[in-house]
Amino acid sequence: MIEYNSKKLETPQIPELFNAVDHFGGISLFSSQTDDDREYTGINPIIILTEEQLQYGYEKQTISDPMKALDKLISAHSYLPEELSILGYLSYDFKDRLEEKGLYERRTQGIFPDLYFAIFEHYIISGRNENKAEIYTLEFPFDYKSVALNLFPFSKTPEEKISRYKGTSMNKKQHMKGVSQTVKYIREGDIYQANITRAIYGETEFSPVENAVNLYYSNRIAYGVFACIPGGHVISTSPELFFKTEAGHITASPIKGTIMRGNSHYKDDKNREELLQSEKDIAELAMIVDLLRNDLSLVSIPGTVKVPQFPILMTLENVFHLYADVKGELIPGKGTGEILKQIFPGGSITGCPKIRSCQIIDEIERVPRGIYTGSFGKIGFNGDSIFNIMIRSLFQSENTIIFNVGGGITLLSDGEEEYEETIHKGANIWKAIRMENIQEEQYYTEE
Repeated sequence: MIEYNSKKLETPQIPELFNAVDHFGGISLFSSQTDDDREYTGINPIIILTEEQLQYGYEKQTISDPMKALDKLISAHSYLPEELSILGYLSYDFKDRLEEKGLYERRTQGIFPDLYFAIFEHYIISGRNENKAEIYTLEFPFDYKSVALNLFPFSKTPEEKISRYKGTSMNKKQHMKGVSQTVKYIREGDIYQANITRAIYGETEFSPVENAVNLYYSNRIAYGVFACIPGGHVISTSPELFFKTEAGHITASPIKGTIMRGNSHYKDDKNREELLQSEKDIAELAMIVDLLRNDLSLVSIPGTVKVPQFPILMTLENVFHLYADVKGELIPGKGTGEILKQIFPGGSITGCPKIRSCQIIDEIERVPRGIYTGSFGKIGFNGDSIFNIMIRSLFQSENTIIFNVGGGITLLSDGEEEYEETIHKGANIWKAIRMENIQEEQYYTEE
């Protein structure tokens, strides 16, 4: 059995917390500028689950079904405190391994593992609004590399730094053609909606911790991530919940519908009302809510899936969004691995119907998505879980950076407007990492 001890400590500063993750390896899940400013951080991974193996310290075991292995890993450690969790993610590209063979082309980005979950030596659980924190240290009954955790100060270098633009997977002309192709599929009856995205590439002079700190303070973030994992660093400022389970219930919160914030109170109010009255955005959200109702019905007791309110307005630093909550009562005994297998990837970043939309996305988008639009989260040893949708996310490998932008395409979509929306959605990252001005991406720097 795994032994553990815990003690209280002063709430670490965000740069110190991220610096420890970077130095020792680990994952931090956080929120920022919300009513629940919490961090849940695992440092020094000891038990690691990837697609093909389960590692206990230095020992590695080959596995055939990582989702079953995930549920077994949770149940095998249910004696641990409910405050502790397995942390990790599924990449979007892992979707083909969750469906019957032949539905999707096998794709992988090749930078990060497509599946990664871990149990850590140290857990720091902090509540920033409550100004309290606790650290748990685990002792494992096998050989492993232990680290003496310390939270040392992080010093940001004073010199001015920038990030340089290195291109995009789809330029404006190519993206507009992709929108056109998607609308054609809608007209022909293949789909009702699909989410089309493009990748932006760059090089940065900032360290991963510097980029993470800048992004932490850049926006209202509900489901943020800073991770140092094989392949590099992941920084997410996601506002979107994929799903959470608690006390036998499941909730999904798809986001659809976006408009820029105004630069005055009048313009802000006008834009908010325009979004709330938008026929296109309301219809798009309704389609995805219906898709999520169907998905949740696969894991919920019949007749229990409900939508309490529709739509709900979300206010962020530079945009307004529409979203809704879809709720259900879980079928008893459903493990998180099984839930992920049945409802992943999230419908808000694929389309409707999901399988055909994913096939069209693979056809139109020029590169694999990797972790982008996958899901990062935690699974408590009591079975409760919470997973985000990996949007508004930056991926850094040494000095190379990638982030992605996109949006839902419907019958009413206009190619020019959809391209402009991708620019608006990436504005926060663009500004936080001080990306140089590029004419084709000019809206990033416009007020």
